[in-house]
Amino acid sequence: MNTDLSLFGDFALEEEDRALVVQNLTELRDSVWGTMSANTRKAYQTDFNQYLTFCNRNGLPALASDWKVTKIACQAFFDDLMKTDLKHYTVKRKLASIRFFIGVSELPDPWKHSKLFARYINGKLKDKPALQKQAKPLKLADVRLANKVLNIDTLLGLRDAVLINVALDTLFRAANILAIEVKHIDWAAKTIFAPRSKTDQAGEGHFGYLSDETAMLLQKWLDVTNVKDGFVFRKLSPKQTVQKEPMQYQALLKRYEAVGMALGSDGKFTCHSTRTGGVLTLLEADVPMAEIVLSGNWKSEAMAIRYSQQYTAGKSGMAKVR
Repeated sequence: MNTDLSLFGDFALEEEDRALVVQNLTELRDSVWGTMSANTRKAYQTDFNQYLTFCNRNGLPALASDWKVTKIACQAFFDDLMKTDLKHYTVKRKLASIRFFIGVSELPDPWKHSKLFARYINGKLKDKPALQKQAKPLKLADVRLANKVLNIDTLLGLRDAVLINVALDTLFRAANILAIEVKHIDWAAKTIFAPRSKTDQAGEGHFGYLSDETAMLLQKWLDVTNVKDGFVFRKLSPKQTVQKEPMQYQALLKRYEAVGMALGSDGKFTCHSTRTGGVLTLLEADVPMAEIVLSGNWKSEAMAIRYSQQYTAGKSGMAKVR
């Protein structure tokens, strides 16, 4: 992360504020940036760079000592985003990224200073549908079928099988899956520990379940690859040799797509497919929502309910009488 303001474009800052901004951005880079998850850092940096590029292209100061000046730039950027095909939550995330850097810089936030501006943003955002399209679910039946069709006698096929089985059992997010180390596995307790997640601000971590089926595949993977410690899911070279480095997100996404092709699926699976599929699998087994929320490490039922909307629509309400 670069803190040279000359690279950021035009800022309308008073000298005192400029020194404070540099000081705060330097502290962010040196002390805080590394404590944030890779995905969060990437989102903040990408979104803010997009905002800076827009301001440079349109001759607008991206940040200013006067909140009214910042408001003009933020509103222009927002109006431009609203002309695109970006989804509701993507636009909200980009605005949140800008506000993050405004807050870090300790500059006046136009959202806080102008109720009219805040109302304008919230009102216009209603024009963007808020309902997000959920990932195509990869349920227990699909995973068990994949175990049969994948060639687990090859490292690539075996790793694919272990990945989707672990992901389904634990309901872990992609970042948690990629961060699993051998020391996180408790074979006796049948759990895998995730040290951190995007909703775990306190850094307490949480546990995911490990079934006997998955444990057998996971043990086979560790035995065949001779992985005794460190990351479980490693990169594979073009010649299928195991590397020391962990898999990256894009590689994981491609493996989900490969599983979809092996199953003859008519839609691509994503890294969220096992999380969505896990919720549906549990609902179909009449597992109480409270247990599902706990399994998925959600703070409330809201996200689990969103995943289950289509399923519950076919089982509740008018479905009970017709």
